[in-house]
Order: sequence, then structure tokens, then C-alpha cells
Amino acid sequence: MKRILVMICVLAMVFSLTACGGNTKTDGTADSSSTAGTDNSSQTPDAKDTDAGTGEAIRFAVCGPMTGDSAEQGLLQMNGCQMAVDEINAAGGVNGRQLDMVCYDDQASPNQAVIVAEKIAADPTIEFVISHINSGCTIAAQDVYIDAGLTVLAPVNTLDELSGYGWENFMRICLSDGASAKMLVDAMMEMGAQKPAVFYANTANDLSACNIISDYLGEKYGIADVIKETFNPETDRDYSSQVEKFRAAGVDCIILCCEYTPAALLMTQCHEKDYRPQTGGLACNNPEIISLGGEDVEGLLTVTGFDCTNPDEKIQEFIGKYRELYNTDPNDCSSRGYDTIYCVADAYKNGAAKENLAEWMLEKTDYQGVTCDIRFDGNCDNQAAITYILQIQSGAFTLLEQ
Repeated sequence: MKRILVMICVLAMVFSLTACGGNTKTDGTADSSSTAGTDNSSQTPDAKDTDAGTGEAIRFAVCGPMTGDSAEQGLLQMNGCQMAVDEINAAGGVNGRQLDMVCYDDQASPNQAVIVAEKIAADPTIEFVISHINSGCTIAAQDVYIDAGLTVLAPVNTLDELSGYGWENFMRICLSDGASAKMLVDAMMEMGAQKPAVFYANTANDLSACNIISDYLGEKYGIADVIKETFNPETDRDYSSQVEKFRAAGVDCIILCCEYTPAALLMTQCHEKDYRPQTGGLACNNPEIISLGGEDVEGLLTVTGFDCTNPDEKIQEFIGKYRELYNTDPNDCSSRGYDTIYCVADAYKNGAAKENLAEWMLEKTDYQGVTCDIRFDGNCDNQAAITYILQIQSGAFTLLEQ
């Protein structure tokens, strides 16, 4: 119980953070003409406020939770985008134009996402949008972006259904949950799981992932009536009833469809009851989970689009610079945000503009990035996306051989 109280206190501090640096303004509840929130010099020590929002700057929005339970994910995406902005601007910009990034806090709430989208749409200087972290927020905001003629790029929206909406202004960089979840299930079953269960947050994205996993366990492994337990991510912190149900049913493997924070809490609460099932999560590749869970998250598997263990010189250079700037490790929110900005910059350099950005990128993008490659081939899904499986071993992520 003492560990849980410490974790909750730490989370209260982490979730209060809002940060943007460099040629960036922060918004969400304040007027976009001023910087809202905090002094971010500790987040980006070499950042300079050059007010790139004037003249011929390419101004764009980054949306995500900057407060609340998913704040760390929003911060990671924002930092990755900011790092790319600073590098591109320092190298002379895009065809002589500087990038100007404005951050909006959607609080991981679909209702707030719509409010954010309306603010963005009301600003004619914004040329494109780096989408909300949560797929449900993206869905809620899309009508506003479509009406405003804004291209939306989603580094980490994994909901399967997004591929079927037919949005002509939307592209995502990551694989869908369908592909990633099945990889995770296969890995856990190969490790000897006999009776898997699913622990999921009561959100559209996590419910969808839960159903994919449950159906796949039935279709491939003949496991019917998969045990499923849910929770409210906005209010629930005590998962003792779910833990007891899993243990009473003989569950030896829990698949986590939730963010890293409740995942760490669940594993801690399992271990406090001397219950140690194998665990794996779809959104547990945030480095903060190791700080939160400590020894309790040892052995956890997670899927990610960014292999932080890759010895490639460019990837390690990216990780080193990110650590220097933000005093933490990046995950795929950071890496995909970083390469997404470079990919858009490449499109602008080669003839794209606000008015035709989505059409240009869907048809012509063939970008080799530092941490991922991007190619759409006329479809909103990144045809070059790759998913890796990592495992926490000795307090660090390691690549699980596939």
C-alpha cells in the first residue's frame, strides 16, 4: 500500500505538467496569442522564443493531454515534435520558412478535443494538425477539422476503425491495434500462458482492443469466454476487486489495454496480494512505467513502433539528444512525432501546401525517417509501419526476439 500511495503522489506531480519550448506557444484554455501554462526552460534548455508565428511561418497545432492521467504521453509527443521543429528551424527552415508549433491540451477528453479543434479551426494561420493522442478524441474532433480543410496526422492513433472512416484529410503513422494486439497475444501465449484475461480502460479505443484480443484468442487458440475486467480511467485507482477475480479464476496472464499508469498500479496491487501473473500491455512503452512500478513491472511485455534498443547510430543519436533536452527517454509518441514533423517538412519542400497537403502526402509520401519510415500509397495507414515487442528486464526495456 505504501508503494501505491507514493505512486499516486508522484502521478499528481507528473500530471500537472504542461510544457512547450522553442518556437512554440501553448494553448487549450487560453487565447492562442499568448503563452499559457508554465516556464519551460527546464524542459528545453536551449530553446529560443523567436516568435515564428509572424510572416511566412508554417504554423501548426499539436494536440494531446498535457494534464490528467495521460499527460506524460502528450508531453512525449509534444517533445518529439518540438525537437524536430528546433532542428529544422536551426537548419534554415522549410524553403526559407520557419516552423511555428502551438500546443493544445485536450485533457484526453473527447469533449475538450472538440473545443480544442474549434479553436484551431478558428485560426486561419494554422496549416495542419498533429492529432490527439487518444483515438476517441480524434474521432470527436474530425468533423471540425474536415470543415476547416485541415490535414490531420496521427503519430499514435491505433484504433482499428479509423481505417474505415474514409477521411480524406487523415493519416496515421502507427500500426493499428489489430496488428499490434495479435503480435502481443502470440508472444504471451508462446511464453506458456494457459488462461489469459484482459484488463481494459472503459474507453472506445481500449474496448475495441479488448474485443480484438478476445476474438483472436477464440479464433486462434480456442479460448472461449475470455475473462474481461474494466475500470474507469478517470476515477479508479483501486483494482483490488479485479485482481481478486483474476486470481480466483486461475488467470495466469493479464493483457493490459490501458495506459502505463493504471498498468503499473495493477501490477503493484497484484504483487501486494502475492499474485504474479504474466503481463503485457498495448500502451506500456512509456519509460515512466519503470519509475512508477519498479520491480513490480519486471517481465512486462509491450508493443511499440520504436525500438529504443536499436544500435543504429542515428537512432542512438536521437535518443541521446532527447535525453539531454528532456532528462528522460523517448518512446514511440516522441519518435513518431519527431519523424512526422520531418515528413511534413519534406512534403512542403517538394511542393505541398496547406491546401493540398493531405492529397500530396497520401499519394506521394515515401519518407525514410530516423526512427520510422512513412508511406501511405493512397491509404490513411502507414504501409511502412513496424511493431516491435519489448520486455522490461532488470529495470530497462529489451527487445524480445521475434
